[in-house]
Amino acid sequence: MKKQNQALNLSVGIVASVCTFTVVLAGGIALWTNLQSSTTNTSNNSQTFTNPSTQESPNQTLLSPPPDEISTPNPQQFPLSIKSEPLPITEKTVELYWVKDAATDIGLVSSRAKIKATDKPESILTAAFGRLLSSPENTDLVSSIPKGTKVQALSVENNGVYIDLSEEFTYGGGSASMIGRLGQVIYTASTLEPDVKVWIFVGGKPLEILGGEGLEVSQPITRQNFQQEFQF
Repeated sequence: MKKQNQALNLSVGIVASVCTFTVVLAGGIALWTNLQSSTTNTSNNSQTFTNPSTQESPNQTLLSPPPDEISTPNPQQFPLSIKSEPLPITEKTVELYWVKDAATDIGLVSSRAKIKATDKPESILTAAFGRLLSSPENTDLVSSIPKGTKVQALSVENNGVYIDLSEEFTYGGGSASMIGRLGQVIYTASTLEPDVKVWIFVGGKPLEILGGEGLEVSQPITRQNFQQEFQF
């Protein structure tokens, strides 16, 4: 009987060992299978989730803005100056315009003056106004432009001459003085090209009304417009 019990216990032990090994083996296979599945999913996910912003469409083209959306210069805004390489300065002769007191009326008269400037129109006109805003050499001529007036900026563009004067330009004088100083600026600004359009600014703003009497100034203004509007 004792031998039979020992044989039975041995058989049970063998069976238990075999079962344990089977469970361990099955668990290892399951773990290996899960790892393979996770690796495959990760690989697939890395291919599936891409950033659409980095992909380029083969049919994608760069479009230019329509002509209506292209910005154009605003004539009511003083153009910005562009710096360039300095040019040689030479002596030139320009026509300046003054006011001459007469017995019956006040008229504009021109006088020649020598200035030093480069060949650029901006340089020539800036030097011309520098002489105009000082006292005339001829004692028979006077200026209606108030003393202290300065040119703050001057630019020659395709659509005309832009000149920005200081606030002193609007000070004092009656209607005759206002018309005279306006004519001096217009004619001197157009000394290089008589038919050019002139844009006048004061303190960076377009000049619309000049003086306390409210002299209206159209913009732009030319010599012809000035003669027609003010009969000067």
